[in-house]
Amino acid sequence: MEERKGYDVLKIVVHSDRCYMSTDYVAGKQLIVWLKYHSRIEKELLFGWIRELLENLKHFHQCRGNPSYQYVNPYSIIVGENEKLYLLDLGSRDQEELLHLMQRRYVRENFLSPDNQYYQRASIREDIYGFGKTVQYLLSAIEVEPQLRRLEELRLQRMISRCSNNSKKSYQTIQEISDHFPSSRNKEHSKIPSLRKALLCAAILAGVAVAAIRIADDSEWSRKDEKGEKPEGDLSDTEDYYSKILEDYREEMQQRQEQWDISKQEIEEASAKRERELVYELALLYFIELEDYGKSGEAAGSLGEGDEFAKDFVTLCSFMEGKLSVVTQEDMGELLERLKREAPDSDERYAYCISKGYQRIQDIQKEADAAQEDETPSIENEDGAENSADLSAESRVISDEQE
Repeated sequence: MEERKGYDVLKIVVHSDRCYMSTDYVAGKQLIVWLKYHSRIEKELLFGWIRELLENLKHFHQCRGNPSYQYVNPYSIIVGENEKLYLLDLGSRDQEELLHLMQRRYVRENFLSPDNQYYQRASIREDIYGFGKTVQYLLSAIEVEPQLRRLEELRLQRMISRCSNNSKKSYQTIQEISDHFPSSRNKEHSKIPSLRKALLCAAILAGVAVAAIRIADDSEWSRKDEKGEKPEGDLSDTEDYYSKILEDYREEMQQRQEQWDISKQEIEEASAKRERELVYELALLYFIELEDYGKSGEAAGSLGEGDEFAKDFVTLCSFMEGKLSVVTQEDMGELLERLKREAPDSDERYAYCISKGYQRIQDIQKEADAAQEDETPSIENEDGAENSADLSAESRVISDEQE
């Protein structure tokens, strides 16, 4: 698709506690295109983009009727000349081509929840899901300078997990994400030393309290203990402190477990995707290079009935092999159109296979037309022979009469 220089974007005006939506025209590039030429960005810009995207979505949801954007992905986000992010105005007529692009399969599979693959449901939860997947894509496509610290990676991964997973801990509003994401990176850094100082002071005070309790007057301790009274300076406060430390440790372990589950799921998804790519590499090799359509169909069929694209590709192979005698040309035309819509644009081999299918339809039609033409002259010749015989008989009769 030809790259454009400008886009119609949403301009949201915030007045008091209300938000109003209008349209503006800005020069820039889609985020997914911009990242192709800027693989390294500063950490401050990354965090600024996340905060800016959260702010835009929050204000969009606060507009009249509390609408949902529905198409949150790197294709609908525009990077302006000042590296500011904008949301496409999807209601503009000039965006129809981009809207059609975002409805393609490879966009839907990556940025829509599995149970909403055809945009049949518009909700704020879907916008949150798309936001999480967009941040995930952003992290996978860039190198951050300086490199993200381990704690920052864990926080971002946990945020992505709570956006993508449908559980009790999932975010329900954009405001919840904003509350957990720091409004300023400097503020985030300032919290860490303050927290360490607070923990250090608490530990010192706890140590002083324990020492004071241990050197207390033994007679006073014994006297009150004999009366059944609770001695002053008991260890309940210290126990509460260490219980809090244990609780924090358990929460940290739970976060690590969640991070491991996320990493494991990503590895499995990447492995499944790579396996699918290898299967299609084999299928395309048989189809194009060897023209062994049977082997090509077997390879694509190994992906199972759940893969609709593979199912259509297997039908195409059977058609090319001449095994489909019942299917009509109209059905094959519809199947080829589906393959054309779902095939990745970056791989021209699929386009070649589809063109072979169209060529096969034309060849079958030509064969049928040729067969019909062969039958028609034979009938005419037979009729012509009969007419000639009749004329010859009449000529002989006339000649006899003349004689």
